[in-house]
Amino acid sequence: MILLIDRLNHERHKLSSLGSLLLVCMVFSMAQALKAPAEMLAQEAMELTTTLIEPLLQPPPKPPTPQLTKTEPKPKMLTQPNVPITPTPIEPAKDVTATESPRPLPAPTQSAPTAAPVQEVPKIAPQPLVSVSLENNYIASVRATLNANKRYPTGREASLQRPSGKVKLWFVLTRNGALQDAGIEDSSNSIILDNAALSTLRRTTYAPWPEGSWASQSQHKFTVTLDFVPLN
Repeated sequence: MILLIDRLNHERHKLSSLGSLLLVCMVFSMAQALKAPAEMLAQEAMELTTTLIEPLLQPPPKPPTPQLTKTEPKPKMLTQPNVPITPTPIEPAKDVTATESPRPLPAPTQSAPTAAPVQEVPKIAPQPLVSVSLENNYIASVRATLNANKRYPTGREASLQRPSGKVKLWFVLTRNGALQDAGIEDSSNSIILDNAALSTLRRTTYAPWPEGSWASQSQHKFTVTLDFVPLN
């Protein structure tokens, strides 16, 4: 391919040289026709032609031949057979912490607002758990007091009828033991016995509630059953 290009360039130079020679001949013939004034013109044409032909007659520069770069093979690592490769131990990085001296805090200025002191919320002490047995003991003592104060009714009608039966009563006591209200929940079917039971509730004095019983109440409703049996 390079030889073909060189040959084409050489032929191109020949054609250029022939054209230049033809041009010189035409100029020379015209100079002979114009005689003396044309001689000066012919001389200038010759000089101009010479300056144009000289670079064309010079051989064209040869194109640079490409240089082939040889790639050197990488050196192979030689390993000895049956020899274990032990990795080099890597020392752990030391944790280096720079100790800095604490910076002093800026002194508070007079214009800076001072924080209001935080008021601690008073802790509410947990209420002691009320023992159920404490309330049950008070109910048992009230029932025992009513049964001790119970009296079988007296009078002509009670002596003649001699009624017997149970009366279930309800009553409300305040914390200091005062009787607020009372009534019959289950009647004995005897007016004499029902009235005797209500009379027992009204004339009985009740003890105050024990400390810690029914803490969320100011009054409490109780029930009691009184059993009346005629005397012999």
